[in-house]
Amino acid sequence: MANPQDLLSQNIIAALGLESLPNEEKAEMLQKMSDLVMRRVMLRVMDELSDEDVAALPKETEGPEAILAFVAEKVPGFDKIMEEEVVKLKQEMLTAAEQVE
Repeated sequence: MANPQDLLSQNIIAALGLESLPNEEKAEMLQKMSDLVMRRVMLRVMDELSDEDVAALPKETEGPEAILAFVAEKVPGFDKIMEEEVVKLKQEMLTAAEQVE
């Protein structure tokens, strides 16, 4: 198992051996991974937000940047949570790819 810092900086497309995919498919895959990380992060941080903060959360229509900025301001260690979820997803994907081979 790679160490978390290596996984964090690793290009997941290259690690999975998917460099030959068309750019559109790579972009779609990265978008799905980003969405999944965002959902996982939000599940973790919702418990740390007060009821007032939850009520004040920017709406999805305001965009993910607004939501991330708000949560980063309200949740101590938010960057660490993001990193942990990115590493976990990459590890899960690499493990699943090894099982397919």
